Amino acid sequence: MIVRAPSRSVLRAWGFALAVGSVILPALPLGGLFAQPPIPLAVLWAAYGWAAEDESSWRAPVTLILLGLLHDQMAGGPYGLFPALYLSAYLIGRVAAVVMSSPNLLSLWGGFAVTALLTVAIARVLAPLGLGDNVSVEPYAEAALITTALFPFVRPLYMSAGSASRPQPGVR
Repeated sequence: MIVRAPSRSVLRAWGFALAVGSVILPALPLGGLFAQPPIPLAVLWAAYGWAAEDESSWRAPVTLILLGLLHDQMAGGPYGLFPALYLSAYLIGRVAAVVMSSPNLLSLWGGFAVTALLTVAIARVLAPLGLGDNVSVEPYAEAALITTALFPFVRPLYMSAGSASRPQPGVR
C-alpha cells in the first residue's frame, strides 16, 4: 500500500480551517482547553506563511482582515485590534521572510518568533487605546508563545518545503 502525501491545496485548506477554528473555538463555552491560551493563534501562522510564500495578491490581507474582524466579534471587543495585529504579522512576516531567507526550519522558526514577538509589542500599544488602560495583553503574549513553540509542527500547513527561498538576485 502506497500512501501519498497530501497535496499543497489540501494542506492549505487544513491550515485555513485551523486558523478559523482558533478564532471561533475560544469564544464558545467548551471549557478551558479551548480558551486562548492554550489554543494557539493559528491566524499568525497563516499570516506568516502567506507572507513567506509571497502571497502578494489582495486575498491574503483581505482574509486576514476578515479573520481579525471575526476575532474581534467573537471576543466582544471593539473592532480593529485583531485586524491590525494580523495585518502587522503579515507585513512583519514579509520582511522576516526576506531577512531569514534560508529555507531551513531554524531560520523559518526564528522569523516566525520575531513576527509573533513584534505583534505582542504592537498589542501592548494598541490594546490600551481600544480597551482602556486596565487591559492586559498577557493572555495574547502567552498564546503567541504557545503559537511560536508549535510552529515547527504546523509549518507544512502554511508553507511549502522551500519557503523563504525566493529567488535571490542573480540566482536562478
